[in-house]
Amino acid sequence: MTVPYRQPSLRLVEVAVRRRLRILSFAGVVAVAAGTAAAVALPSNAAGTLTATYSRVQEWPGSFFQGQYVIANGTSSAVTSWTLAFTLPAGDTLQNWWGANVTQSGTLFTATPLSGSSIPAGGSATMGFLSTEGGGLADPANCKLNGGPCTGGPAPSPSASHSPSPSRSPSPSPSPSPTPTPSGSPPPPGTWHPGYLALGTVYTPFSSVDAYFQTMKTHGKIPNYGYQYLIGSDFANWGSTASKLTTSSRNLGMIPVLIEYGMNGNIDGPDASFNNMQSSSWLTSYFQALRTAAQAAAQASAGGPVGWVVEPDMLGYIQQGHGAQFGNDATKVPAATAAAHSSGVLGSADPTFANTLKGLVEAINYTIKKYDPSAFLGWQVNEWAVRNPLHDTDSMGITAGRQSVTNIGNQVAGFLNSADIRFKADFVAFDQWGQDYGYLRDPNPATDIRYLNATHWANYLLYVKTIRQSVNLPAVLWQIAVGHLNSTQTPSPTYWNSSGRFPDLDDLTNGRYEDSASTFFFGDKFTSSGNNLAFYSSNPGGDPKVSVSGSTVTWGAHMSDAAAAGVVAILFGAGTGTGDEGVPEVPGITSTGTTDFNYWTTRAQQYLANPVPLPG
Repeated sequence: MTVPYRQPSLRLVEVAVRRRLRILSFAGVVAVAAGTAAAVALPSNAAGTLTATYSRVQEWPGSFFQGQYVIANGTSSAVTSWTLAFTLPAGDTLQNWWGANVTQSGTLFTATPLSGSSIPAGGSATMGFLSTEGGGLADPANCKLNGGPCTGGPAPSPSASHSPSPSRSPSPSPSPSPTPTPSGSPPPPGTWHPGYLALGTVYTPFSSVDAYFQTMKTHGKIPNYGYQYLIGSDFANWGSTASKLTTSSRNLGMIPVLIEYGMNGNIDGPDASFNNMQSSSWLTSYFQALRTAAQAAAQASAGGPVGWVVEPDMLGYIQQGHGAQFGNDATKVPAATAAAHSSGVLGSADPTFANTLKGLVEAINYTIKKYDPSAFLGWQVNEWAVRNPLHDTDSMGITAGRQSVTNIGNQVAGFLNSADIRFKADFVAFDQWGQDYGYLRDPNPATDIRYLNATHWANYLLYVKTIRQSVNLPAVLWQIAVGHLNSTQTPSPTYWNSSGRFPDLDDLTNGRYEDSASTFFFGDKFTSSGNNLAFYSSNPGGDPKVSVSGSTVTWGAHMSDAAAAGVVAILFGAGTGTGDEGVPEVPGITSTGTTDFNYWTTRAQQYLANPVPLPG
């Protein structure tokens, strides 16, 4: 069957907003996660008062906007109680908020401080939110702080304390987790992956999230790794985010992994990183934030390993958009790498790196290892850096199609080798898409490059193997979609679903979209029909783990195939604000449970009870 090719970069534009919707939420909560409020200088007209200043952080016209209020304490004492009220146009709906408890009455929204939080004298706290634009582009109106104007309302008595309502707010609200009591031994120093194919998950350390992980522990093992983003619009909080993630992950018994996503400034697109890396002032801020995060991780880890997935999409965008211009040679791509030294992050005793993309890659790796000596790191690679070859076997046949996958992989690897991503690196990371593809609701999956059957996943592992062998590093799969295929015949533990079965994902509700990732890696038996049956039962490569009997399709587990390709860990998690959540996230669709009826948790724990040994 001939499959129309869809240019990956066009689909990436569609996904860019959704990816940012997820990761911008992480920025809003890091100060809360750290349990502190950052001190800032107050404008002179705020002296002696409590003020709330609104700003629109960013927007996606016709869809969402992110806003925030900065509550500044110009008094001489800490403030532990305040009430902020504002209205939004009818039709606007808050999707997420952070830094405060929020209640709604019609178009009126009321925010109060999180329990136990305070604003120090001369400091500030931020209450942020993400809203739909159902009511238009208007910003919040009718701002009141403690019943008075937000430009200088009366501050409450410093001795006043906030008593949170015992009832839950209508939607999940972030709440910082207390310092947890260590449970289980943290990973030993000097090791970063076990002798079996390990698992990881997105992890946002909050009380409700940690409670879920503690519940998981009563049923089996929890994942080996927990990861969280460091994003480029939030340099000031990189240290607190790194410290909190490292401490909380280790207390749960997971290895922390930081997703360093700073170069693009949290603006997803083909030229953001390319332009920023040529700015000395941008790189000065970037390297200083990187040093702070690495120092914080090193201090919190007490010599234990901390993972770093470096700059997702950056090299893919540069090769796709600018590779031909520079002969696919990173030594010819300009970068203001000297900022690593002029910023004071590196000194005279450190190496000097070239003002090229290659030099920048080396300087970033060197900086992480200099300030976090127990770090393990790897750059992230995209399958669309040249073009997406995973469906080539559909139109070319298995032999020619898989040769095409290898050829594209080698082309990408050539660029990566010219960038010297192996310098002081421990692995190379690969994502897939980051969105459970049921979101697309395509009635014929064979015509959509985003849908993958078992043959396409085998092509993906071939692509991974080709590149990781060329750069001579083990592979880590990261941000692999959580979703699974419907009508699973895998029984559910009754402690998750009393019916003993997993309900179907409706492909309509955020967080409940099908995907074949979990089905492929963990293995499953499911029923299907029509175009879906034809697509998922297709097996032109003769995979012995794929079979069909009538309307029932069986995919065996492919963890051993991943291990044979050189993969040492698979980290699952949503890459967009609408993706399935295999564990709760804050902010997220749910802060207390999962959106996939605990399918991923069940399958992950079943796997970890008898994991696949790594070869050799």
